[in-house]
Amino acid sequence: MQRLLVDLRSDGRVQVLSWPAGEQYPRPVGDPVELVWPLTDDDLTDLRWYLEQYLEVPTGVYEERGARVAGLLPSWGEQIFTAVFPAGPARDAYVDARAQGGPVEIVFLSSSAQQLGRPWELMSFPGRSVPVVLDGVAVSRNLTGAGMAKVVDVPGSRLRVLMVISRPQGTNDVGYQMIARPLLRRLEAVRGSVDLVVLRPPTLDRLREVLTEAQEAGKPFQVVHFDGHGVFGQTSATGAGGGWGPVMYDAPGPQGMLAFEKPGGGSDLVDAGRVARVLAGAKVPVVVLNACQSGQLETEGGSQVEAAVATRLLTEGCASVVAMAYSVFAVAAAEFMTAFYERLFAGDRVTDAVTAGRAQLKLNDKRPSLKGMLPLADWMVPVLYTRSEAHFPDLRTAREPAPDVGDILTRIRQEPSTGQGHGLEPVGEFVGRDADFYTLDTAARLQHVVVVHGPGGTGKTELAKAFGRWWRDTGGVEKPEWVLWHSFEPGVASFGLDGVITDIGLQIFGNQFALLDDAKRQAAVEELLTTRKLLLIWDNFESVREMPDPGRATPPLPQHEQDRMRDFLTRVAVGSGSAVVITSRTPETWLGPDVRRIPLGGLTGKDATAYADQILAPYPAAGPHRQTKAFADLMHWLDGHPLSMRLTLPHLETSTAQHLLRGLQGTAALPVGGDDGTGGDRRTSLSASIAYSFRHLSRDDQEALTILSLFHGVADAHVLGAFSSLPETPERYCGRTEQGWAELLKRSAYLGLLTPLEAGMFRLHPALPTHLAAHWRTSTRSAHPDEQAAALQALVSVHAGFGAWLSSQLDSDGVQIALMLISYQQRMLGAMLGHALADGQWEEAQGILQPLNEFWANSGLGREAQSWADRVRLSVETPDGTPPDLGTPAGDLWMFVAGAYANRQIAAGQLDDAENTYLSILQALENQAGSLRQRHPIAVTYHQLGRVAQERGRLEEAEGWYRKSL
Repeated sequence: MQRLLVDLRSDGRVQVLSWPAGEQYPRPVGDPVELVWPLTDDDLTDLRWYLEQYLEVPTGVYEERGARVAGLLPSWGEQIFTAVFPAGPARDAYVDARAQGGPVEIVFLSSSAQQLGRPWELMSFPGRSVPVVLDGVAVSRNLTGAGMAKVVDVPGSRLRVLMVISRPQGTNDVGYQMIARPLLRRLEAVRGSVDLVVLRPPTLDRLREVLTEAQEAGKPFQVVHFDGHGVFGQTSATGAGGGWGPVMYDAPGPQGMLAFEKPGGGSDLVDAGRVARVLAGAKVPVVVLNACQSGQLETEGGSQVEAAVATRLLTEGCASVVAMAYSVFAVAAAEFMTAFYERLFAGDRVTDAVTAGRAQLKLNDKRPSLKGMLPLADWMVPVLYTRSEAHFPDLRTAREPAPDVGDILTRIRQEPSTGQGHGLEPVGEFVGRDADFYTLDTAARLQHVVVVHGPGGTGKTELAKAFGRWWRDTGGVEKPEWVLWHSFEPGVASFGLDGVITDIGLQIFGNQFALLDDAKRQAAVEELLTTRKLLLIWDNFESVREMPDPGRATPPLPQHEQDRMRDFLTRVAVGSGSAVVITSRTPETWLGPDVRRIPLGGLTGKDATAYADQILAPYPAAGPHRQTKAFADLMHWLDGHPLSMRLTLPHLETSTAQHLLRGLQGTAALPVGGDDGTGGDRRTSLSASIAYSFRHLSRDDQEALTILSLFHGVADAHVLGAFSSLPETPERYCGRTEQGWAELLKRSAYLGLLTPLEAGMFRLHPALPTHLAAHWRTSTRSAHPDEQAAALQALVSVHAGFGAWLSSQLDSDGVQIALMLISYQQRMLGAMLGHALADGQWEEAQGILQPLNEFWANSGLGREAQSWADRVRLSVETPDGTPPDLGTPAGDLWMFVAGAYANRQIAAGQLDDAENTYLSILQALENQAGSLRQRHPIAVTYHQLGRVAQERGRLEEAEGWYRKSL
């Protein structure tokens, strides 16, 4: 190792010393020279802004400013390098060190945290476009006079990391998830064994206790990671009256402090010296800091707090401190720390591990912004303070790296997920379920396929989502994005195993997966599940067989598809490295004996009380009612049923507990008996809770809301407004404007029946349509079948018009909002398409199908598109497969579906299949030729055949088709 020591002297001069490998002491190079720091305060402010704020709003003038600062970085780097290594002996010493061909380290020495806190990592040799820290040179910092001790060997075969996550201000403080959770999610990628323990509570006393206990148990922590923030605080009265100038690590006055929490909450600012003594007592060699609150000293570029804390830690004996000199993006910190830990396991020194982490930041430099992923030069953010080299010679690699996912799909590269844990977002805060969590964790790990079953509203879905987040964040799966959510909802044609396989393949392997045939898709996914660690969560599985969609928008799986699904799960259960968690209202006994079944009941008494605390927090007027015996009786009646609690307890703001209890029991103003189910026992408490909330609507609102019994998943105020304006709409739904519907949906959301989304959309509670259908039947009696049929036909017409509008947006600058609306409402659109096909409403079916087809193409959902194409052809063709009259609406629909199918084949590179499809279209057109109207589709088909020939390189054949088209 060739070292160059840069002594930043207190007299404002700099002395470079050369310390070649093998020599015992360093030797001065030339005489000290004046250090003229080249960057102005404005430059440092721009640098801080670029690293910490630029990507928040990278548009307009800020985009220009960001580009300007990024462009200045090389120039600033050359100026800093020249200030330290001016032409002459110092520059020659650097050139000689590099000429040796081995590793080079530049060590900055100073007793001033202000000097050490400057952005030395920016340095670049004049004329080279690469900063020295990315060009084979390590940069570190040390205290003057501390010496450069030998390498310290740190014992232990497992790397143990204690993370101190301190957020004294709670939700007003730095986001808890900013660093800790991305790091947790990525530690599984490190080849060795990492034990990451979170300090709870994050107090100084607890830190001392945990470190001492670990050391006494023979399992000391080698790394302590502070994930919080630091400040300057006053620690000595002698420094209160005068200016403190450069932040000296041992001077009185303002000192670097770390923000811990008090045992009861609130901030506890602890002098870095006290923290350092605790760490030294436990012999912790490495400390990681992302505890900088850079706004304290904008003109110094935001690195002074970090420098003050880091230097004090070195003074008290820490071997190495890895610090983030500026606020850092979570993804950047995760990238850096993953590479850092990986190199420690490979046997590298901490210095080399920091260099590897920095290189990883440069290699993967895209960070999230309002404009998508944009490059950011944050490779300069990590800095290293070291007085001795920590080395981990005994760390062991726990396993060989698994084969890359690309090996499973030959020559198909995996695409990164656009989002992690889609579908895992909680509804409210998840409370309790510790015993269920433990049981589910063990079962999923050992038995692989688990059915969580229980009545509607017991929290099966929320438990599954919370479990998915748990495995995602704690290494239960190999990658965070490998927790895959699939909901078996009506209105989706890709309902069986093929749909699930496609969903998994597209998310893991990317759009190239669509190029494989069905057998190869299933083989690839099964190999993936066998050889890798994924978690599949299948929600609402009862609709597959045991409790199919009563509206028949999507029929239950046929017997042979049920057999395929069962066999697939059996193979996962007996020979997989992955797990499948299924939620259902039934035990799904048809899946066989290899499946573990876990019944889910209500919350325990303690958990139910905690959940009640959460539910009632926004309703202070409910407080007095909680002190009565009636409240205890009400809680006993609710029996820890989460949905019933969520819908019932908020009414304590305006009602007594006794009245609510009597209403749930059916003895008060609530309806008694009948389909509302409010007069039964606890097994009907879900219906009772919904009925109670429903009763808080006016009679007119109740009657109007029954139309939602025909909706799937999401209701749209715009669609409902158009529905009310149609002449064929039943009278009870007429006369309401879009605004009127929006207000009704908002009132219903307030009562807990709906969840507001965006753009006038509301998510339906899963049990609400059933309740509304029962109410509708009761209120209309014998007229109900005719009224429902009329309403359904009107909804189909409205969604056809909605589809036409979506198509127009997809052809204009409204494409993003159109795709967003379809993503929310694809289940409803699919259901309406199914009804249109069943009733022979061909024009309406095409109006709905066109935007869906575009959405499927944009989302890589070719299987979904093909399933609907098959349904359309079965609906419009004769039993022998003859197309309908192409001059009719049914013929137009057939043409659209066939043409879209051929286009998908071209996109997938299936040129032979595409040619055959176009030839079948041409044959149908020519067989029915005879009108001018059909000449245009014939010309289009000729053109597409020419396109296929051209793609094959058959240019003469292509020219022939093109000429026929003209």
